[in-house]
Amino acid sequence: MTSVLDPEREGILRRGMKDAGLKAILAWFPEDLAMVGGTWPCLGMNLCLYPAEGRPVYYMPPNEPADVGPVGFTVRHFDIEPGNWTSLKTILRSDIGALGLTGLELGTEPDDGQHAVTTFSGETPLFGTQAISTILSGIKTCDATAFFTTAGLRKTGLEIERIRRANVIAGIGLSAFHAEIKPGRTEAEVAASVEGVIQSQSGKQGCSLARAWAQVQAGPNIYKGGTFSRSSGQVLCEGDLVLIELGTCVDGYWSDLTRTACVGRAGDRQKALLTAVKGAQAAAIAVVRPGLTHEAVDKAARDYLEERGYGKGFMHNCGHQVGFRYHDRGPVLQKGSKATLETGMIITIEPGCYGEAFGGGARFEDDILVTASGSESLSPRNIVWTE
Repeated sequence: MTSVLDPEREGILRRGMKDAGLKAILAWFPEDLAMVGGTWPCLGMNLCLYPAEGRPVYYMPPNEPADVGPVGFTVRHFDIEPGNWTSLKTILRSDIGALGLTGLELGTEPDDGQHAVTTFSGETPLFGTQAISTILSGIKTCDATAFFTTAGLRKTGLEIERIRRANVIAGIGLSAFHAEIKPGRTEAEVAASVEGVIQSQSGKQGCSLARAWAQVQAGPNIYKGGTFSRSSGQVLCEGDLVLIELGTCVDGYWSDLTRTACVGRAGDRQKALLTAVKGAQAAAIAVVRPGLTHEAVDKAARDYLEERGYGKGFMHNCGHQVGFRYHDRGPVLQKGSKATLETGMIITIEPGCYGEAFGGGARFEDDILVTASGSESLSPRNIVWTE
């Protein structure tokens, strides 16, 4: 994907810096680089110096793919020198001076251990805590976590379309999931098929790189669907309920979807469970609108399930922010969360119910855009279980 300048995102960042009293920010986590520059880093050794006034500067090693450099930014290359990073330190300090930021604090974000991955995620990137500490030695910084969190909550029109595209491509994987759940297949085999078909979309539908993380649980494993996700060698049998938790990243923008289906014909208890959970999700989506609290969305789903005797099986929150990460920073849809929904937020809505007492487990999850008049599903909601 070729990056394009996003004036709406530029306005959000610069207004946010002004409101926070920041003269500049320095970003290096993959989700922050996607937010400020609209690209997905490869090697995990990129930084962006983004001033409140002036042209942003993007730093990357010489072997980083050229298309990672954002449009409209000054792009600088540095030599990789693990342990001292002299080249990067020299270039960064020169740009800080040129932008009139010498002696001023740069807004940074401490590492909380929860981040999006790079495209080269199989190998640990070199920008760990020690590397960043070395690079920033002698530079004044301040904790700008609140700025980064707030800036990422509301997506721009361009970002919404990119997240919509991630959902479209994830939908291809969901179609593969429904086609693959047959007696004799294993959870891992189904997951591999889903991941493979999504990755094969790279270079198609306007995307450069598509990746997926599919976790499939079937039979007795689905009882734990509300506590962890993991694909195993468990063999699918006729009549099993099967759940897929699917994270999809397309060019740095994320979709988070879940579906539940049955191998063959579902029994009456299974049908009742699936119907109840889908109904709870619909009830929660129906109340979404700007100004509503996050806990109110959770309550709509929870009340629906409790009224039908499934409340005790709903053991997690109803959703979260999504788009720059699998789980974006920001308020969660759960009891006690008084934060309110805002136009431009994208949230997941994912009620579930699990346990032997309920005849299995089920969850349905979609990515929902908060609009001025209510909400819009960005997900392929037609790809659902039907007997």
